[in-house]
Amino acid sequence: MKWRSLAGCLVLLMAGPTLAAEPAATTGTVYYVQPLGDVAPEHARFACRIVTKRFDVRCKILRPRPLPRRAFNARRNQYDADRLVHRLFNDLPRDGLGLMGLTNGDLYDAGRSRFVFGLASLVDHVGVISLARYRGQWWGDTDDRSRFYERFMKVLIHEVGHTLGVGHCPNRHCAMRDDTTLADLDSSPRRFCDRCGGSIERGSKEGPRSVSWHYTRGHGHLQRGQFARALYHLEQAAELDPDDSRVTNDLGVAYLRRGDRARALWYFRNAQRLDPDFAYPRYNEGLVFVAVGDPARARVAFEAAVSIDPGWALAHRQLGFLYSEVLEDPDAALAHFEAYLAAHGDDALVEERVRMIKGGGGN
Repeated sequence: MKWRSLAGCLVLLMAGPTLAAEPAATTGTVYYVQPLGDVAPEHARFACRIVTKRFDVRCKILRPRPLPRRAFNARRNQYDADRLVHRLFNDLPRDGLGLMGLTNGDLYDAGRSRFVFGLASLVDHVGVISLARYRGQWWGDTDDRSRFYERFMKVLIHEVGHTLGVGHCPNRHCAMRDDTTLADLDSSPRRFCDRCGGSIERGSKEGPRSVSWHYTRGHGHLQRGQFARALYHLEQAAELDPDDSRVTNDLGVAYLRRGDRARALWYFRNAQRLDPDFAYPRYNEGLVFVAVGDPARARVAFEAAVSIDPGWALAHRQLGFLYSEVLEDPDAALAHFEAYLAAHGDDALVEERVRMIKGGGGN
């Protein structure tokens, strides 16, 4: 029987960049500022001074680069901030704690209808800010130099905080609060709350020699299909902490994405040994056996994942198709499909399979 439905649902599970912060040697660590397009040198220097003063790290200005044409949306007359961040990811130097792009181009984020002052990744260590809307002239008002630099500083501090791994803060007295209008920005505080300040201090000490830095860089390369670079960083993280099951699991993911199933399986099993209660490597082991056409061992691996995490939707979906299309056990298939729908919600393909099973056409 052809194992047709499983081919489209092989979702590899990476543990995600949530490693605990650890002290790291920061000698030589630098935060970089990247001018994009026609940015005044004094604005780049101002950004570096603020980064150094507020985050207690060295800062360097990279040679200006043109704004990439592919990031420009002619219909909106704005630049796609997410595309710029994606482009900047590969430009972070090896000694870079983070990188912030500066541009005079107006920015938008596809998730918002109007504009953004800046955008940064919590895990990729890069971001971009636009200077366009800090000027009074943009809003039909007179330009105010001190107000321009005040707005510039606030957005820069906020976005650099994101690149150091800190998300938005519900505390309205914190610089990491989410400001979406100019009035919000003007009333925004300059300082971090105690919680965010502590997180930023820890993040600023996680330089390129740390497990978490290599781990998150590896994730970024893996998500972009850059497998050789992903393996380099994940192997560096594993060398620094060989007992971390999440790093070990994600090394397996990288090797499986590259097509090396045997090595991937070794890493998934090693991750299980390091942490028997970690479900991801068991699920990923199941995907290896799906790929090599061994449904019996795939079932064992997926069932092991479900035994650790009974509410895991993806594992139930995999088991549903295994029991339905290969192992010919409609009752077991139905139980897993219904568990999947209860946890996940709508899924037309799964709902169709449930109707077939209940109607007596299990296969």
